[in-house]
Amino acid sequence: MKKYILSVVAILMAIAVFAQDTNTFLWKVSGNGLKKDSYVLGTLHMACGPDFRIDDKIKEAIKGTDRIALELNANNPETVKALQANIGPVPGFFDGLAPEKKKLIDSVLTAKNLNPAMLDQVGPAVLVSLLSMQAFECQDPAAMKSMELELLKLEGAEGKPVDELETAEYQINLMNEFFKAEDLYTYLRDMDIMKAETKKLVAAYFNNQPKELEDLMAKTSTMSPEKEELMLTKRNKEWLNKMPEMMNNNSVFFAVGAAHLLGKNGVIQLLKDKGYTVTPVI
Repeated sequence: MKKYILSVVAILMAIAVFAQDTNTFLWKVSGNGLKKDSYVLGTLHMACGPDFRIDDKIKEAIKGTDRIALELNANNPETVKALQANIGPVPGFFDGLAPEKKKLIDSVLTAKNLNPAMLDQVGPAVLVSLLSMQAFECQDPAAMKSMELELLKLEGAEGKPVDELETAEYQINLMNEFFKAEDLYTYLRDMDIMKAETKKLVAAYFNNQPKELEDLMAKTSTMSPEKEELMLTKRNKEWLNKMPEMMNNNSVFFAVGAAHLLGKNGVIQLLKDKGYTVTPVI
């Protein structure tokens, strides 16, 4: 269930486009009356064990903070319980989908040892999260690492309070709203392409190559302006309503999907718009 929580948001990395002109995914937040510096890390959320690593600069940054803030905390039993209570099916999910597209969905799911009827028991968020994990093609799926869970294990992180920027109910409902039957069809139709692109994306991330990652995302993005507003912009602005108060008296280490960081409506620019000094940690 913990890996499922992170896999829901891992999809965001595979479908969003963002721009970055420095070779880092870690940023320091200071100024604007802050008593202590805070940090914002853009994460890949998950990767196969052999590919995974956490840079020393991230370890040092998290040591010096008072609190940690994640999109969701997979170590929080209440979060897990809330997810389990909200993973039900979406009535009429396939209504209006062309029969030949439904047939392709069923055949691909069957080939991947997934029962097409599972969408009668769970929402598309659950199914797409399972498929996204398969796209990494780890030799040992059980050894898949999640950045957020590994961050919480670091020296200096254990025992620190962990805040959540969103609720489990919100994320499940968001993913179910985002992924319609047509999106599931497109995702499954192009999944072999996505597997190849995922390998390149992982390499670009762990080699601190934002421009390469940006190019890959631009090539694979399928988001309409409306969906970008729903999945990225709206959420970024809601987080920015919470972050100032969180940083006011504490040094906070924020870890969110890297797709949320950049652009005119990204977390970095929105922090600057509020008067903070945001500098890359190279």
